[in-house]
Amino acid sequence: MQLMVVDDSSLVRERLANLLCGITGVQAVLQADSGKQALDLLRDDTSGAVRFIVLDIEMPGESGLQLLQRIKSSRRDICIAMFTQHANSQHRARSLDGGADFFFDKSSDIDRLETIVRQLAAQAH
Repeated sequence: MQLMVVDDSSLVRERLANLLCGITGVQAVLQADSGKQALDLLRDDTSGAVRFIVLDIEMPGESGLQLLQRIKSSRRDICIAMFTQHANSQHRARSLDGGADFFFDKSSDIDRLETIVRQLAAQAH
């Protein structure tokens, strides 16, 4: 199973990539710093190997909420977790209504995110 982390913060991307690539069943963690780069990576994923995306909400240019809708309209098979420091009820509702499978707070939910990825990777085997 391949994952993708989409966040404009290189620190967040690197931290998550290092954490998630150590999970059994995770073959690769792609990284994108923008919605455009994420869509380019998905366009190149002709085999459908990317199965899970961790997506920040607040990014320059296209927001994570806009990107969520674009991805879900073309790849409904991808599981998407919104991962944000803006974990208010409005963002949570808009994310889940927009098709996100999970919603995590960057400041407190890293363990929950790791647990979900472990479960998904185990199911993929």
